[in-house]
Amino acid sequence: MSPSQPFLNRIVAGYRLTTYIGAGGMGEVFKAVNPETGNLAAVKLLYRPEFAARFRNEASVHASISHLNIATLYDSTLIDNRPALVMEWVDGESLDELIRRKGRLSNTEACRILEQMVSAITYLHRNGIVHRDLKPSNVRVQPDGQIKLLDFGIAKGQHTPQLTQIGFAVGTTEFMAPEQFTGRVEAKSDCWALGILLYEMTTGHLPFEAASPLLLRQQITRGHFTSPRLLNPDISPVLLSVIQDCLQTNPAKRATAVEIGQQLRTAEYTEAPTERKQPLHLKSYPTTNWLAWLLAILIIIGISVLNGSWKKIPKQEETSVSLPDQYEQIQVEVLNADYDLELVMPDGTVQDKEPFRVRRLPGEALPITIRHGGTEQQYVIAPEVRELYQCYFDR
Repeated sequence: MSPSQPFLNRIVAGYRLTTYIGAGGMGEVFKAVNPETGNLAAVKLLYRPEFAARFRNEASVHASISHLNIATLYDSTLIDNRPALVMEWVDGESLDELIRRKGRLSNTEACRILEQMVSAITYLHRNGIVHRDLKPSNVRVQPDGQIKLLDFGIAKGQHTPQLTQIGFAVGTTEFMAPEQFTGRVEAKSDCWALGILLYEMTTGHLPFEAASPLLLRQQITRGHFTSPRLLNPDISPVLLSVIQDCLQTNPAKRATAVEIGQQLRTAEYTEAPTERKQPLHLKSYPTTNWLAWLLAILIIIGISVLNGSWKKIPKQEETSVSLPDQYEQIQVEVLNADYDLELVMPDGTVQDKEPFRVRRLPGEALPITIRHGGTEQQYVIAPEVRELYQCYFDR
């Protein structure tokens, strides 16, 4: 018999436990129904006694808040001397399930979800609460598009006692801000996590991934990540800007939740997410203008030939374009693969030691190949790239 089975069909605060949902870091979660009203609830039971103080803190923090985009806490009680939290049942799918199903979200959908999350986080920060564990599995997307933020298990409120040893970090590493690794936490740590969430929503990938927790922490501390535009050329300028403003390793330079909300409110006035914009360096002209210019040039050439004025330039007057004697040197970083890498140049030369450095003529698009684990992937270093090129090996 599993540890959860003895609690099935038990009554907790008027709700009958009907279905075992799963276990988290501290508790087991059940779906429950009120036999009299038919209302549903999610019931979380503590199953690790060593986390009793943290469980009580979760109940205290969650009971103090009320927001449209945060799941409501109904009650805090005991069953067989085990603490239990009775919360709002939220239909739909988790954000990580949504991302896995779609690969990545459109600008419109990502913006709609982020706006609601920012509203919830702004509310929490104004009330002196830091969530500390924002990640896709803690966000539920309902069928009508409304989101609910879940799980305040490691949230820190104004009156939260010291529950973590000094120098230790709590949270999910992939979504933790650099300062959290030294035990420091502040409201802007949540804003870093919002940037990670938005990056994953718009690209289908995490900005920081590594084979070991130590390497992952090093990547996060450095703050170097592949531009989302390389993974999703259609990402809107506003969402790209939000990601960049959130993923600042220095909290003092990082955007606040209020500032993120202000950026998102300007999105509808500065872009049409469904339209593919032309690159800024391209300018289009009506076809009729081109034809008029072409006809004028041909007439001028014809008149010049008839008048005998079209003469061949003497050989000594011809000028030649000399190749620049200065090459650009660019460092290539593969952010999600830290070993067994090779870089292959177009002429077949191979580099097998990092950091990779390549040379090219200024303004030249340079194709390269990255080998990793027996797999090859091709990339093109665009002309506008200078000094550093970062790529993501899609495994």
